[in-house]
Amino acid sequence: MLRSMVTRLAILMTALVSAAAAAPGAPPRAPAAARAPSVVRSGDSLVVALRRLESGTPEQGADAALVLGQLHYARGEYRLAAEAFSRAAARLDPSRKPEARYWMGLSWLGLGDPNQARAALEDVAAGDSPRRALAQLGVAEAWELAGRADRAQFTLASLLDSDPGEAGPAALSRLAALADAAQQPDVARKARERLMREYPASFEAAGARLTPASPVVDLQGGWTVELGGFADEVRARSLAATAHRAGFRDAAVVTRGPGPNWTHVVVLGRFGSAAEARGEAERAALALGVTAKVARP
Repeated sequence: MLRSMVTRLAILMTALVSAAAAAPGAPPRAPAAARAPSVVRSGDSLVVALRRLESGTPEQGADAALVLGQLHYARGEYRLAAEAFSRAAARLDPSRKPEARYWMGLSWLGLGDPNQARAALEDVAAGDSPRRALAQLGVAEAWELAGRADRAQFTLASLLDSDPGEAGPAALSRLAALADAAQQPDVARKARERLMREYPASFEAAGARLTPASPVVDLQGGWTVELGGFADEVRARSLAATAHRAGFRDAAVVTRGPGPNWTHVVVLGRFGSAAEARGEAERAALALGVTAKVARP
């Protein structure tokens, strides 16, 4: 009975965090409301049930801790998530530990701790886990968070030398941005060309079409729909990925303002009239459960 309950909760939480697990981009850390606006915010009863299940057999307890960590993560409770994933990793069978370690690394990224994040993610990236490529992408983010853009760029280049899998679009997009900042136009151009060639349907490619050659963009003319602005680019990319998967194919991240005070704004393309933009804003608010506003660039 305990096992079946854990399984049902796991299925529920998998649905809630599917955007994070399946996003073809950087380790996602979007606001919980952008992924599961109602269930996640009312998930306190799930927390109680899962903590109770942790006291079961080692296997049941590990499963419960893993799902509990995903619940905390989806709600933006990154420290509680990291603690739950740590407990899960300690009890899981060795073949399943990388999954908990991967989520633990993402949680430490959410907390802004690059060293703890890198320790967990490098462990996963060094193995043969299905999360290997995404973990390496997370390692690059950890280096960037630590102020080591050179190491981040090297990590991304190493990832892209092999099959990057679903991490490919975000890795290429980030490599291009880092190359722009390092004044390496040839590297940036080649990364964007590969992005457009190999991942033309990705939201990163949509962003590259909107902002093809500069990390700081000023949209001119027409109207646009904005879903929110973030100091953290990863949060913005995650929300844009969610919008892209929901059918908003022109969703992209536009960076505004002088660094290091850039704001990363999630936009839904350009529109010829305010009425057209308002219609798209209403559709986005309904589909994504977020506030959308019409703006004049």
